[in-house]
Amino acid sequence: MKGKLQGRNEILVHAPPELIWEILENSEANLSRVLPMVKTCEIESGGRERVGAVRTCAVDFGGKTGQTVERCIESVPNRTLAHRIEEDSFGFSRLLADFWFSFSLEPESLEATRVRIETHYDPNGIGGHLMSALMAKRQFRHVRKTALSNLKHLAESTSAGNPAALLAVGSVSEAP
Repeated sequence: MKGKLQGRNEILVHAPPELIWEILENSEANLSRVLPMVKTCEIESGGRERVGAVRTCAVDFGGKTGQTVERCIESVPNRTLAHRIEEDSFGFSRLLADFWFSFSLEPESLEATRVRIETHYDPNGIGGHLMSALMAKRQFRHVRKTALSNLKHLAESTSAGNPAALLAVGSVSEAP
């Protein structure tokens, strides 16, 4: 996979990787709960995340509505799920080449998993470099932190038998 690492965040979730994987793998049901900007998500063939599967998401990004088309490029059960942005109506795919992101799960114990999200891309031209420096890195950092906090809450409340979808309070660490 191409695309330079542009940012990484992680969080410790008190749930086993199998439960977190179940949430991530079922994007049609859960992606909007993890990423509130995603209003709907449909995977070709109505399936779950598998390498090559394409999903289309209706998105509200900062008050601007549009859609993204994403292809699953890596799926290792209970370990890694990655998607490449193939098309979007926001212009990211024109300004950011090789744009992809991933979730990685690392078991810390029987009931705790370190979850990491990474964003990768290469800015295209001056416009891409300006967008990356002035807006994209900050926005994607916020998206990663939100996703991790929501995933933590969803997994921990489900693990505790309470599937309420309230935002969890947890520490999210980051790199670049």
